[in-house]
Amino acid sequence: MEKFLDDLLKTDESLKKRVVQLEDKLDDQVTKILDLSRLGAVFTSIMDLKMVLPTVMETALDIVKGEVGEIVIFDLNGRQESVSWGLSPKITDRLHIKTGEKIYEIIKQTKEPLIIDHVNFKGDNLSGVGSVNIESLLIAPLKTQDKVIGAITIANKKPAGNFDDDDKFALDVLGSFAAVAVLNANLHQEALKKQKIEHELELAQQVQRTLMPEKVNTFEGLEVFTFNAQAAQVGGDFYDIIEVADGKYLIIVADVSNKGVPAALIMSTVRSYVRVVALNMDSLAELASKINNLLCHDIQNIGNMFVTMFFGLIDLSKHVIYSVNAGHPPGYLLSNGKSTKLKTGGLFLGQFSDLEYKEIQNIIKHGDRLFVFTDGLFECVNSKGEMLGLANVEKFLLQNEHTSWERLLSKLKGLLEKYSYDEGRVDDTTLMMVEVKK
Repeated sequence: MEKFLDDLLKTDESLKKRVVQLEDKLDDQVTKILDLSRLGAVFTSIMDLKMVLPTVMETALDIVKGEVGEIVIFDLNGRQESVSWGLSPKITDRLHIKTGEKIYEIIKQTKEPLIIDHVNFKGDNLSGVGSVNIESLLIAPLKTQDKVIGAITIANKKPAGNFDDDDKFALDVLGSFAAVAVLNANLHQEALKKQKIEHELELAQQVQRTLMPEKVNTFEGLEVFTFNAQAAQVGGDFYDIIEVADGKYLIIVADVSNKGVPAALIMSTVRSYVRVVALNMDSLAELASKINNLLCHDIQNIGNMFVTMFFGLIDLSKHVIYSVNAGHPPGYLLSNGKSTKLKTGGLFLGQFSDLEYKEIQNIIKHGDRLFVFTDGLFECVNSKGEMLGLANVEKFLLQNEHTSWERLLSKLKGLLEKYSYDEGRVDDTTLMMVEVKK
């Protein structure tokens, strides 16, 4: 009986010790989890990938007591970026399990951490590696929403020994935090790049606006009103008014066959050419021909880009408007309830060199209005798929022949709202109205 009681007491003491050990281990696990949570918060607050990876690597080695390690981010071709802490990619790329599969391929497939004991890999014969010997390995995926974006590899438990399940759990949790940190850093970098691009586009938009005249320009005997809306922040529509001599005004409306930055760059080139060549022109036909040849030289290596342009020269002393239409929608000269289409000229600019253009002239008088616009004004469609079209634009202009510019523009915007159903077909839009005041 006494022996039984002694054995029972010993068993009780053993159970108490085991309970204490388990409690201590549980406390250690809780502490480790709390530490990992704090570290996760630190990782995810770092927005620079070049800082995230070394921080994760150093922390991983400290937590699982590893000797050397590597953290790698995967892309479609394998490695995208990695940080090595004494464990060269030349080694990890050669490491595989008994079936011959490489360790990172296993991690990608299983999405689970992996312990490999008794590796017995010697790196003495690998150039640039040094004398690193691998005895044991612990690998964990960098995983978010069941997608593996990378891996952490730790080699050689310190002091001598093998990695256990606690180490595997800790590195797995750390890998999940690291994956979120990597994604956050990448998103942050993408946001910074986007912000920079948007800022540069805003500056380009400001520059483009300064290259075009004010929306309302008043000259002696002439008023010019313009509406311009770009489909993107910068675009290929262009207009200009140049007083080439006393009482003579060059009117330009142009459209580059593209949108966005490429069109804006060509537009800037067109503006420069027009302003230089116009100073010494003998006729609008000659101006159009020279601009065409200059653009052919510039655009030949770009592709299928071209420019349509309406050239108008108003001579108030003669009460005449000269015009050349280079593949552009017709201009409309409104006088006494009638409209004259100004569509004579030639082909668009920038594709075929040495073209000749035809110039025409029309008499103008006080109260006459000239309307010139780009195709964005009439190629929009409504919910039925019907295009606004030139005929409807002409009808609208005739109905508002004597309407003030402000009122006309307001009514036009109302009309265009009915024909803005297909956002994919939104184009740069420019409308110019020139009114003869003498």
